[in-house]
Amino acid sequence: MKPPSSMQTSEFDSSDEEPIEDEQTPIQISWLPLSRVNCSQFLGLCALPGCKFKDVRRNIQKDTEELKSYGIQDIFVFCTRGELSKYRVPNLLDLYHQYGIITHHHPIPDGGTPDITSCCEIMEELEICLKNNRKTLIHCYGGLGRSCLVAACLLLYLSDTVSPQQAIDSLRDLRGSGAIQTIKEIEKLLILFSF
Repeated sequence: MKPPSSMQTSEFDSSDEEPIEDEQTPIQISWLPLSRVNCSQFLGLCALPGCKFKDVRRNIQKDTEELKSYGIQDIFVFCTRGELSKYRVPNLLDLYHQYGIITHHHPIPDGGTPDITSCCEIMEELEICLKNNRKTLIHCYGGLGRSCLVAACLLLYLSDTVSPQQAIDSLRDLRGSGAIQTIKEIEKLLILFSF
């Protein structure tokens, strides 16, 4: 006997099958001025493009086209591959490549911080992009934790005069009070850049 049609769908069906429309608003990028660290460039920070999770319904194609139209040349992605799958953008890195955007994938687990070697590698790559006047963007899932931590590290890396607290304040002014979210992230800044 076949179950009634109303019972055939599982409560765990993929949200890809739900008839909810994607958001039509442009992707929100915050631009961090780097003039205080003697760099003429700005560093872009945003949440995960194309994300489909809970009440967020971004369109991956539209978001990537927008990033390209803004002239983004390099993107640093801090989400793990598992997160990219969870947030329904498993092919995001390939899509960036298809659009001619150079992708720097440095996975940092959500709530985590990069180790010293990874942090130095990220700083060196960011510095090269910025010195070569490449329009550069960084993102994690929400654009607040890992991305803001890396941006704060960059301010400290490029300057002898910016303090860790000034870097944190700059990011919180730019992205809101949720920027650099955990004690672990603040401790990482202090460990890496206290002298």
